[in-house]
Amino acid sequence: MIQSVYLFALLALSITAAAQSRYELRGVVLESVSGKPVPGATLYVPQTGAGTATDSSGRFSLLLSAGTFTVNITAVGYVSGRENVTLTSDRTVTFRIAGRVFELDEVEIRAREPGQNVQSVRMSQIQLSMPQLKKMPVVLGEPDILRALTLQAGVSTAGEGAGGFNVRGGRADQNLVLLDGAPLFNTSHLLGFFTSVSADAVQDVNLFKGGFPAQYGGRASSLLLMNTRAGNREGWRVSGGVSPVSTRLLVDGPISKKLTLLAGGRIAYPTYIMRLFPTNSVRQSRAFFYDGNIKLQYAPNDRNTVSLSAYRSQDSFRFPGDTLYGWQSDVASLRWSSLLRPNLQLNVNALYSGYQYQIDGLDEGLTFRLNSYIRHREVKADLFYTLARKHRLQVGTNGILYQVQKGNLQPTSNQSNVNPQRLEPEYAREGGLYVQTEWVVGPALTVQAGLRYSLYSQVGPQTVYRYEATVPRSPETITDSVRYAANQPVQSYGGWEPRLGMRLQLGPAASLKVNYSRLRQYIHLISNTTAITPIDFWKVSDQYVPNQVADQFAVGLFRNLRDDAVEISLEAYYRSLSNLVEYRNGATLLLNRTLETDLLPAKGRAYGIEFSIGNSKGRLTGQFNYAYARSLVAVQTTFSELQINRGAYYPATIDRPHILNLQARWALPYNWAFSTNFVYSTGIPATYPDGQYSFNEEPVLNYSRRNADRIPDYHRLDVSFSKDTRRNNRQTRYSIWNLGIYNLYARKNPYSIYFTRSLGQTRSYRLAVFGTLIPSITYNFYL
Repeated sequence: MIQSVYLFALLALSITAAAQSRYELRGVVLESVSGKPVPGATLYVPQTGAGTATDSSGRFSLLLSAGTFTVNITAVGYVSGRENVTLTSDRTVTFRIAGRVFELDEVEIRAREPGQNVQSVRMSQIQLSMPQLKKMPVVLGEPDILRALTLQAGVSTAGEGAGGFNVRGGRADQNLVLLDGAPLFNTSHLLGFFTSVSADAVQDVNLFKGGFPAQYGGRASSLLLMNTRAGNREGWRVSGGVSPVSTRLLVDGPISKKLTLLAGGRIAYPTYIMRLFPTNSVRQSRAFFYDGNIKLQYAPNDRNTVSLSAYRSQDSFRFPGDTLYGWQSDVASLRWSSLLRPNLQLNVNALYSGYQYQIDGLDEGLTFRLNSYIRHREVKADLFYTLARKHRLQVGTNGILYQVQKGNLQPTSNQSNVNPQRLEPEYAREGGLYVQTEWVVGPALTVQAGLRYSLYSQVGPQTVYRYEATVPRSPETITDSVRYAANQPVQSYGGWEPRLGMRLQLGPAASLKVNYSRLRQYIHLISNTTAITPIDFWKVSDQYVPNQVADQFAVGLFRNLRDDAVEISLEAYYRSLSNLVEYRNGATLLLNRTLETDLLPAKGRAYGIEFSIGNSKGRLTGQFNYAYARSLVAVQTTFSELQINRGAYYPATIDRPHILNLQARWALPYNWAFSTNFVYSTGIPATYPDGQYSFNEEPVLNYSRRNADRIPDYHRLDVSFSKDTRRNNRQTRYSIWNLGIYNLYARKNPYSIYFTRSLGQTRSYRLAVFGTLIPSITYNFYL
C-alpha cells in the first residue's frame, strides 16, 4: 500500500511538471571519425541540473526552457565534449565526440567518466574501457573482462582457476550477466582462466554492484551488462590478436548504407602452455575452447533500428584420467528500437539463451555421457517517456520460459556397464512489470525511484514427492507422490521489488548518495564446491526450494579533486538474504531424484566498506581499491541433527574479509607503457579436521565445524610492457605489442588444502593452480 501511494505521488508530480512551458532538445551522439552512434553517453546541463543518456542507437531527448545552455557529453572510451545550444523552439541536433585512440596517460580501468561519479544518482557502478583493457597484465596474455572487474572494490573470485565472480558477498549464480540483453549462464572459459566473451567484440561493460534499475530482475546480487559493437558504417575494418594461447579475429563494416555487420571469433589452444606448468594436475590436462559473435544492425530511417546478434562458445577439458568435460553456451537477441514520438521511445526484445554441459566417461567398459542443460526464452518491451524538464519515466514488462534438465546419464556403447538414469525435466514461467522515474528535484537533489512486481510459477509435467512432516526429509520418509500435468501450476511465488536512490550534491565536486533495493531470484545453481565447476547444474524454485529474496542498503560519499583527475569514493552496504540453498553433510547432488532431501534452507547476511581512489591524468596513473567485506550464512531448520555449526552464522565459502587491489600505469617515451597490478586477499574459508575417531578399528578424520578455518592469504604481482605503433591519433592501421608476466614472484597461492591418513599420521597437502610465474606475449593488430 505504501509503495502504491508513493508511486501515484510521483506520477502526480510528473503531470504537474508536464504543464510547464518547455522545448525539446533531441538528437543523436555520434563518434566523430566513423560516424557510428554512441550508446550510453551521458548528457548533462549544469545550468539546470537536467541530464539524460543515449539509447542503444545513440539517440537522446531533453526538455528545457528557452535560453542558451551548455551540454556536457561524456562516454566511456571517448573524449568528453561540450556544446552550446540555444533553444527558442523544438530543435534537433547532432553531437560528435572523439574516441580515445591515443591517450597513453589514461588509467587502465575507470569506474566512471570524470565528474560522472559525483553528478549521477547511481552508485556502486563500474564501467570498463575496452581499449585500455587490452594493455593490462593478465594471465596467459589474453585481455579479459572478468579479470579486470575483479580488480575493483567489492568484486572477487574464489581463486585462480575458479569460474564466475562474486559481488559484495553474493554467490556466483546471484549475478545477472546479460549479453545484448540475453542472460549468460556460464561466464568463463578454461575453468575460469578466460571470460567467455572476447573483449574485441564488446563495446561497453557496466557492472551494478547493487541497486540496479527496476528494468532488471531475477538475480539477488548484481547486474553485469555487456553489449556488442555495431559494425562500422564508414568502411570495412579488420582487427585481432595472436598469442601463444589463442588467436582472435574481428571483421566489421557496412553491407549497405543502412545495414552493418560485425563478425568475430576466438580459438584457444592452451594445451602446449599447460604442459609447462609445475603442477601435475595442470600439466597433464588437455583443454580447448572457441567462441564467436555476429551482429547485424539495420537502420531503415533515423527513427527505427533493428539489430540481430548471436553468440556461441564451446569448451572441452580433460583432467588426468579417462573423463572428458565439455560445456556450451548459445545466445540470440533480436531488438527493435523505435522513436515513436520526439519524447517517446519503444524497445522490444526477443531473447534466447541456452547452456549445457556434458561429461564423457572414456574408461573401457564404463563409457557414458552425462549431460544437463538450462534454456531461457524471453520477450520484453520497454517505453522511455520524457514527461517534463528534469523528469523521465520508464515502464516495461517481460515474460520468461525456463526449461531445465538436471541430469541425464546414458551409456555410449553396447559394452558399457553403466545403467541409464534420467531425471525429470523442470519447467517454469517468470514475468515482471516495472515503472521507474528519475526526477531532478533541484540543483542539489536528484531522486531515482522504481517499483517492480515479479510473478513466478513452476509448471508441469512434474512429479512431486510428499514427506513425513515430523522428521527430516529422506527417501525413506516419502509418504506419497503427486503427478502434475503439462502446464499445470505446481508452485507459485511473487512479490514487489522496490528500488530507491537519492543523490545530494554537497558542492561542485562532492555528493552523498543512498540506495535501497529488494531483489528476487527464482532459479538456483546447485553446487557444493567453492567455485563453479562443469558438473554444477541449475534448478528452478519449487515447493521445497523457495525463491531467494535480498534486501540491500548502501550509502556512499564521492569526492573529486584536481579538476576531476582524482576520484575518491567511500561506500558502505548491508545485505540480508533469505531462502539460500545449503547442503547436508555428505550431500549427494548428481542424479538425485529426491534432491530436496539433501538441501537445507538458510539465511545470509553480507556487509562491508569499500574505499577507492584513482588518478586519471598525468604520465603516472592508477587506482587503489580496498574492501572490508563479510559474507555469513546460517542454516534454518527445526531439526537439530541437520543444523550446521549448531545453527550459528558461519563464513560462507566466498567470505574474504580483506581485499586490496593496486593498479598503476606509467607512460614511457616512444609510445611504450608500463603497467602493474598487485592483488591481496584473505584466504577463503575451509573445513579442517578437528579430531579423529575409530570405525571398524580404523582411524577416521572428524569434521564437525564447517568453514571454521581458512587457507593461507592470497597475493600476486603482475607486470607488463606495451608498445603502441601509432604515430598520431588519426592513424587507423596500427598494432600493439604486449609483453607481460603474471605472478612475477612465483607465489604458490593455495587453491585448497586437503587431508589424508598415511602410515598412521594425518598429512595435509596444498593444491596451487599456478605455482610459478607465467610470461606472455600478445600481438594485436588493427587494419
